[in-house]
Amino acid sequence: MSRRLYQEDSYRTRFRARVEDIFKHENRYGVVLDVTLFYPESGGQPSDRGRLADLPILDVIELDNRIAHIAAHKPAFQVGDEVEGEIDWERRFVNMQQHTGQHILSQAFLRKLGARTVGSRLGTEHSTIDVDYLVLDWEQAAAVESLANRIVTENRRVKTYEAARGEVKDLRVKKPLDREVLRIVEVEDFDKSPCGGTHCSRTGEVGLIKILRWEKVRNTSRIEFICGRLAEKDYFWKSRFIVELAQELTTKDTNIPNQIRNLIEENRGLRRQIETLRAELFSFQARDLERQIERIKDVEVLVAYLEDSDIEAIRAIAMDVTKSPRRVALLAAGRDRVHVIFSRSKDLDIDMRPLITAACQMLEGRGGGKPEVCQGGGRKAEATPKALEQARQHLIELLGT
Repeated sequence: MSRRLYQEDSYRTRFRARVEDIFKHENRYGVVLDVTLFYPESGGQPSDRGRLADLPILDVIELDNRIAHIAAHKPAFQVGDEVEGEIDWERRFVNMQQHTGQHILSQAFLRKLGARTVGSRLGTEHSTIDVDYLVLDWEQAAAVESLANRIVTENRRVKTYEAARGEVKDLRVKKPLDREVLRIVEVEDFDKSPCGGTHCSRTGEVGLIKILRWEKVRNTSRIEFICGRLAEKDYFWKSRFIVELAQELTTKDTNIPNQIRNLIEENRGLRRQIETLRAELFSFQARDLERQIERIKDVEVLVAYLEDSDIEAIRAIAMDVTKSPRRVALLAAGRDRVHVIFSRSKDLDIDMRPLITAACQMLEGRGGGKPEVCQGGGRKAEATPKALEQARQHLIELLGT
């Protein structure tokens, strides 16, 4: 196994190593070294990025107890060569902030609510912990967050060390331990957890810990949070958004929530009014189009191409027209892309599907549905009049005229 330098010093960024193996891995290349600073994705923490010599490292994973540095291209160096490696420090430090912050937040949940962390996942945009506490509210979240940030501002020491499994008391664990010797991450006088990840040396480096939201996932609550530089970025865009929105609405920042709620309610009312007016318009259009109805045998047939309408309009008109007995509506709408609706009254025994299929083929599209109502469309708008006439002729054949 490669010597894991990141466990000895999380702040180190450069190292030299000997290449032990180079192999193909899923259309990419894996490089194994005798020592490495690169953290492989594990324990819910993302892997490091960086370079080996001039080779960009895109991922770092564990394969068969070996740390594989994954690259898109075959390396210029060979097995046995010594290479210099460098990790992406910005990514490493953000991961250190998130992971140390996760330990602090998990212990804060345990102390404030008796909520035990049963799972965690660190991400490049946000992180999550799953706690066995189902009914969380904002006041409780604020209390947990306050305790966590107090530990941050006290700038307590964070140390890592190895210990036998039975030697460490008050150890916070997510699942039964299967190792005799554990790597312990300890936040001074606050939390002890077995962990193989990279961490800050003092809690002050974690920066702000912020709970964003939570949701129920099976028998747990999944808490989404961010720390440090991710929290800075999050606060910046949200603060900018609130200020710009307040300026646009000519109100104070603190009035934004009520303003938004009022606008949402107003929008809902306007949408209801629009839907009512659209229904009235469609009904009026249906009455107006009835003047174009022709009688074929004992069936009234409406054929119309409404270029400036949309699918919702012709669907509503078709449903309105065919509410009456012994009626068929063959309707099309649109200019660039054409939509078609073929509908018939319930008392008619006519299958509209062959008609829609043939029409859509002419429109270079497709369609389908039920025997009583079908819809489809195509991109060949200029063929719409011919497609409707073809459907009309097919209908005449079905009616036996």
